[in-house]
Formats: sequence, C-alpha cells, structure tokens
Amino acid sequence: MTTATGFNAIVGQQQPIKLLKTFIRNGTMPHALLFTGDDGVGKKTTATAFAMACNCRKLGSAIDRQPHPDAIIDACGDCGPCRKIAGNHHPDIIRVAPLPSVIRIAQIRSLLQSLALKPNEAAWRVVILSEAQAMNAEAGNALLKVLEEPPDRTLLVLTARQPSDLLPTIVSRCRHIRFSPLGAPDIKRLLALAGGIEPESAETVSALCGGSFTRAQKLMDSRWLRRRDWIHRVMDEQLAGPPPPQIRTWLAFSEKLARKKDLIEESLEIVTMWFRDVLVARHDPQRVLNRDRLEALSRAAESVKPARLLLQIDAVDRALKALRSNTNARLTLDAMVLQIAGACT
Repeated sequence: MTTATGFNAIVGQQQPIKLLKTFIRNGTMPHALLFTGDDGVGKKTTATAFAMACNCRKLGSAIDRQPHPDAIIDACGDCGPCRKIAGNHHPDIIRVAPLPSVIRIAQIRSLLQSLALKPNEAAWRVVILSEAQAMNAEAGNALLKVLEEPPDRTLLVLTARQPSDLLPTIVSRCRHIRFSPLGAPDIKRLLALAGGIEPESAETVSALCGGSFTRAQKLMDSRWLRRRDWIHRVMDEQLAGPPPPQIRTWLAFSEKLARKKDLIEESLEIVTMWFRDVLVARHDPQRVLNRDRLEALSRAAESVKPARLLLQIDAVDRALKALRSNTNARLTLDAMVLQIAGACT
C-alpha cells in the first residue's frame, strides 16, 4: 500500500500482487474481483495499479512477444494509458464510491448504461467499485445483472471490509482476494515516506493502528494523541492508584466523553486498549501496543487483578454495542463508568 502507482510500489501485499500478476501474465483475468480487508491496507491503490497493468501498452507488447516472470509484470507508468489512469482521467476506468455514505441504485443504473457502450480506447475497461458494502439492497441487486452477464473485455473490482458485508450472490460471482493488515515495519516505512514524523512517534503509531495506514495517519493528529494521554491519565489515577475509586471523578470523565459525540467510539477504543495493555504488560511487555507508556502500564499491571480487567473490558464492550443501537450517550457512558468503578470494589 502506498501513494505511488504500480505493483512494485505497493507495500505489504505480496500474495494479492502475485496472484494479480499471474492473471495478467496468463491472460486469465476473472471478470469480477473482490478485494477485502481493513481500510488503509491498499485495496484501492492495488485496484488502480491493476487497471494500469491491464492497459499498459509497453507491458502488453512485452507479454505478446514472450512470457515474463511475475517480477516484471507491472505498468510502465509512462505510456498514455498509464498516465491517464494515474491521473484519474481515463475514460474507460470507471470509479463508483458512496455518496456520501451509501451507493444508491441510481449510481449502479448509470454504471450499467456506461457498460452497455463499447470502451473508448482501453484494452480492458475496469470498474473500481469502492466500499461495496455501502450498496443498498436495490443497488446490490442491480449490480448482479452485470456480474451475471459481464460485457466483453470488462473487469469489475469491488472493495469491501469483509465478504459477509455483501450479498452472498455478489460474493459468489467474484474471485475473492484477501488483503492482510500491514506489518508495523511497513507502516513505519510509509510514515517515513510521508515525512514530518519523529521515529518515536512512528513506533507508537505503527503499534496502535492495527495494520491500517489510513488509521496511522489519523493517529498522527496531535488532537488524538492529546486525547489518548488524557484518557490514560484518568485510567492511571483511578484504576492504578490507591483505592477507593472516586465516583465523582468517574462521572466527570463520562460527562467529558459525552460532549464530543463523534469521538465517543474512538475514545472507548482507547479505553479498551489501556485495559488490554495492562493485561499484556504483566506477561509479555513486548506485545504492549502503547509502547511509549510501558512503564505506567507495567505499574498498573502490578496493582490491578486480571479478573477485574476482564469485567471492565466487558463493560466497555456493552457500552459500545448500546451506543451503536442509538441509546442515550450520556446515560450509557454513566452506566459504563459505574460498572468499571464497581469492578474495583
């Protein structure tokens, strides 16, 4: 996964790239591909690189002359089709994405009308349908038509988090390729290429981002880091300090969390990571995610019993589920912190 174009510039997805190169080398392209994996692991970037390789004039001529090993199956980046696709203005590379959070039937109908016409200039017309899980039921059913009867020399690439987010009839008509979370070294490499980050911060973020470069960029925001430090400070004082926990302080914590509703879920993820790290710090400190906080987490691990931590993690999980069901945020958070405090007694 990277901001550059071409297979060789994509980081951390060797198996998907190897498979796509094999399709191109052998001329055995499936009419529909489904790329699944977390956000920020390179699905859309790879789809663009695949579209470029399928239409690269230099690569096409080289393959026609003689078979090539996978290592050099890649777009040149210099020919007309490559430049147009990289610049996002090739007429036969069609991109469909949620507007703003849903892919509606009108978008799929427009796509079907475009696919009824012959390609303008491409060797392979490629449709990149991002976040396919955002299709409503009508849109999904409409897409089945083109998956059942694909136009000649047309490839569809769908991206989604997981196959279960899509209609089974759509999944069954696609060749599924799974994209793995990026490793911490890959994340650090990408952050270094982006520039403007201290090595210590890159180390922390690469451990916390769950293998997603998109999430890593978000975590680099100083506001997120300040929020994490505030939450950790409360947890350290209330749970790892001398008993008993102060209910008034817990309710003040709940009130502050509830003020920014768009950040509640993110904040609760930070709380859960704190509990998880305290559990891990006791037995395997090298697997702590918040590595820059290892000393404080190790102190907490000495004073907090694992059984208590598990009860507190359950309290946060229940709160997250309730919030996703549109319960009252302040009441839900109050109940959560009281349960966390109650587990201390």
